[in-house]
Amino acid sequence: MDRPRLHALESSPAYPGWRVLLGAVIGLAFSPGPMIFGSFGLFASYLQGDFGWGRGQIMLGLTFFNVAGVLASPYTGAMIDRFGVRRILFPSLILFSAGFLAIGWLTHSLSAFYFVTFLWGALTIGTQSISYTKLIAGWFVQRRGLAIGIAAAGLGLGYAIVPVMVGKLLTVTTWQMALTAMAALILLVPTLVNLLVAFPRPADPAAPPVSADGLSLGEALRTAEFRIMGGAIFLASAALTGVVPHIALMTLDRGFATAAAATVASTYGISTILGRVLVGWIADRFPAPWVALLFFAISAIGFLLAALLGPMAPLILLIAVALTIGLGFGAESDIIALFITRFFGQRSFGAIYGYLLAIFLIGASIGPALFGFGRDAMGSYSVPMIIAAAIMMLACCLLALLGRCPARVPAPVSVGGAIA
Repeated sequence: MDRPRLHALESSPAYPGWRVLLGAVIGLAFSPGPMIFGSFGLFASYLQGDFGWGRGQIMLGLTFFNVAGVLASPYTGAMIDRFGVRRILFPSLILFSAGFLAIGWLTHSLSAFYFVTFLWGALTIGTQSISYTKLIAGWFVQRRGLAIGIAAAGLGLGYAIVPVMVGKLLTVTTWQMALTAMAALILLVPTLVNLLVAFPRPADPAAPPVSADGLSLGEALRTAEFRIMGGAIFLASAALTGVVPHIALMTLDRGFATAAAATVASTYGISTILGRVLVGWIADRFPAPWVALLFFAISAIGFLLAALLGPMAPLILLIAVALTIGLGFGAESDIIALFITRFFGQRSFGAIYGYLLAIFLIGASIGPALFGFGRDAMGSYSVPMIIAAAIMMLACCLLALLGRCPARVPAPVSVGGAIA
């Protein structure tokens, strides 16, 4: 099947891949990023009040969560390649739900809190983008960038709605009951929806086959491209993921109410939706490293703006900060899958993704705590924001190097009626 016909097939509303994509959007909207990182800033004040923990101590729980994810990601990716997405996704969703109950009712000491967050991180990697992008990359070829961008927009949707939802819950009930409601939500929405739609592409002779060519895991790990993209992903993750739970806290520090803090955090999520869709759409037309570089540079400007804000900054400027930084965060979620398909192919997608996700989580594990300890030490977020801007510019330099590397896996072409 030639490219125009393949493009038309994937553009049809009746194409089954769009149902899979819908499940991915919903699954990522209620994945650990939005549900945990997007709400932790709102729960932090309650944990401080009930247990007397500092912000740095509380955010260190996110570090334990991500450290466990770092250790589990390579194994999870290999298991997805071997056993398929569904056998990993649904047990992970159930354990993800159980984690909210454990945080709410079983963690009355820092040691218990850290133990639960570590275990939670190790057992829920399958609920993250590694599962959903594996499915989408199998269903889409010509519109893969757009499809991955739309799926990743689910993360932005989650970051937009979860802070508002949690903020409202905390005004009508206790923080423990709010966590219980979040546990129920996981079982009722992403789990049920994906049970119905999250299926891999079947071996249908009438459908154009998707190439599974590419590099093995070992071959990919030995390339300069892997090292460069790993460095860029690590740096961006430390800054862009690290700031997520502090967006609301930065607003509260300026005397705004919880509702205003939730609005700013929600704006961050809305911005990431725009960033993810734009990055995916543009990456179908231009090399992904250059596209990511543009959006990372915009986020660096956002961090500088945040550093320059005074203690009496109006809410509109805080919203502007959230918008600019959020565009870079949107790009970050798309680029891992796009880099793999461009440079390494589909052969070991899950395993390679697992390693890059581990690198991403290393950055994400240290970022929130560094922002927290930096704020505790300096009394404001100005210095951490300046450092984050410098980190994002360094990531841009690495992306410029990656953009000069030729793609190792050619784009699909028509060969005897099939996609090669």
